Amino acid sequence: MTKTTALDIVAAHVAETRYSDLSPLTITRARQVVLDFIGTMLGGYQTPLGKLAADYAAQLQPGSQATIVGDSRRSTVEGAAFANATMGKFLGMDDSHRTAGHVASQLVPVALALGESLRLTGEQVITALAVGYDVMHMIDQEVDKWQRERGLDHKGQQGSLAAAITAAKAMNLPQDKIAHALALAMDMACGTEQYVWDAGACDTKDLLAGYGARNGINAAIMAEFGFRGPPGALDGPYGYFHAFGPGYNPACLDSLRNQALANTGFKPHAGCRHVHSCVDATQALLAEHEFDLAAVQSIEVDSYLEAITPDFRVNYAPQTVGQAGFSLPVTASIVLTRGSWFREDIDAYDTPAARQLRKLVKVGLDAAIQAEHPLKNGCEVRVRLQDGLQLTGRVEHAKGEPENMLSDAEFEAKFRYLVGELLPEAQMSAILDSCARLEQLDDVGALAQLTVPHQQLAHAS
Repeated sequence: MTKTTALDIVAAHVAETRYSDLSPLTITRARQVVLDFIGTMLGGYQTPLGKLAADYAAQLQPGSQATIVGDSRRSTVEGAAFANATMGKFLGMDDSHRTAGHVASQLVPVALALGESLRLTGEQVITALAVGYDVMHMIDQEVDKWQRERGLDHKGQQGSLAAAITAAKAMNLPQDKIAHALALAMDMACGTEQYVWDAGACDTKDLLAGYGARNGINAAIMAEFGFRGPPGALDGPYGYFHAFGPGYNPACLDSLRNQALANTGFKPHAGCRHVHSCVDATQALLAEHEFDLAAVQSIEVDSYLEAITPDFRVNYAPQTVGQAGFSLPVTASIVLTRGSWFREDIDAYDTPAARQLRKLVKVGLDAAIQAEHPLKNGCEVRVRLQDGLQLTGRVEHAKGEPENMLSDAEFEAKFRYLVGELLPEAQMSAILDSCARLEQLDDVGALAQLTVPHQQLAHAS
């Protein structure tokens, strides 16, 4: 009798999941995550790294299968997914699931590229995204702590596996080939977080999302072609949970039924998600109090452990914008001086006023929030003035978490901010409308093609 492996159970879940099985909230979150990541891709395309990723895909992986977002050129599905994932990660404004991390940057580019190439419906794309989130959540909850202690990055690691699942589902592979796609992706899993120490001196924070997306599609194509992966890819003696985690716990498979996509969060600000509750708490303080920044005597920022450690999160002297985006003292000082935390705000991290304020910041642990983390990821900011008055701002959940979700108007405002002047109003409105009724689309390719300015398309033709 053949032993049932963890791989068999995961593949069966993916193969058997239908659109009709998804909850209304999961479908709503799918609409939001597609709109949100299209916005981050279009914003990222307008940066030097975004243009470099587009050039790489167009020149070194030329093809006609899929749209390079924002660009008139096309590529293979692997090339487009790589470029789109990389550019979408650059601004740091992609979604942030409380247990699975940044998932959209690997899965949405896969779903859009294959959706366009295979002319998938909105329902098919939503289902492919949902099962990818399920698998990423299932794996990440088991290995996250172990991997973070060793400096491994979830985008290239679990992202490769989850992207293989989304790709396999989008390609309508049978259960045995879904299993092989996941197993093949296990041996493509890669990536470290050395970029947080070398922030500003490397591109790998964003390239890892591209690796994950490309790996997932490659694994699914190889499985369809006939290549096989190891049956013990997840639970074997040298399988993923043992090689890249603390070991295999069969109970982790129970979480596959949780529809993880329904619990994803979104980032209204730039920079690392772990500084966002500091942004929110500081903005709450500013909304309640008016005061002269010259009168500030001290600033205290208390949050959960993962937000205040390791040392790069309490960096008083960042040397690059990349390092500044992880630093709580920088976050508090910039929001106090500028009121917001977008890329252009982080770029101003070393102004004299911000530099003076960050010297006054003391970072500590909020025991109440830590006790409920990761269900809570809040922060308290206290500003003491020279006359002894103390001003406080506090949030229990960062803006964009399921308990503190963005409104439709806030999603649209973020999208328009990210797109800027790249697209004309008619195209922005068409993307907003298409994402709002994603499940009704007969061909997702039309949505992907809306991300290219019409004048570029006309010039290319």
